[in-house]
Amino acid sequence: MKKFLKKYKYKLIFIAAAAALIAVIFALFSVDGAENRRNIEFIESFGWRVDGAPADISHMTVPEDMGGVYLIHSEISAVGGSSLTDYRGKTVTRYSYKVTNHSGSEKGRIRADVFVYRSDIIAADISDISPGGSTAPISDVSLMTAAQ
Repeated sequence: MKKFLKKYKYKLIFIAAAAALIAVIFALFSVDGAENRRNIEFIESFGWRVDGAPADISHMTVPEDMGGVYLIHSEISAVGGSSLTDYRGKTVTRYSYKVTNHSGSEKGRIRADVFVYRSDIIAADISDISPGGSTAPISDVSLMTAAQ
């Protein structure tokens, strides 16, 4: 056994380091079950249906100087009396889910975005991520198609 360990010492160290790195990356970029369920319930409360897991999770810092597009997006995505302008300079997490009951759903280009600061949902929208796509308030159910 001693001979085996000596012979493969560096390979074992590399494998252990790689496993630790993968665990850290997974922990940083995963969503826990309770938070995921809360996000999905929030989206579905407006009548939208989404896949069970986020298609994308990203972290962003809301700019201090919100001009033009940022202000418009902040107004569109405002939820419960708050908007992204209330979180200038703060880092928020955006969970992006594939929408399944929209006319563009079959192409996978329609997303429901939920913006979270700490554990609070602060903004949400429906976005067409194709070139030239648009963003609408999550409450705009006029974009929905018949149930699929």
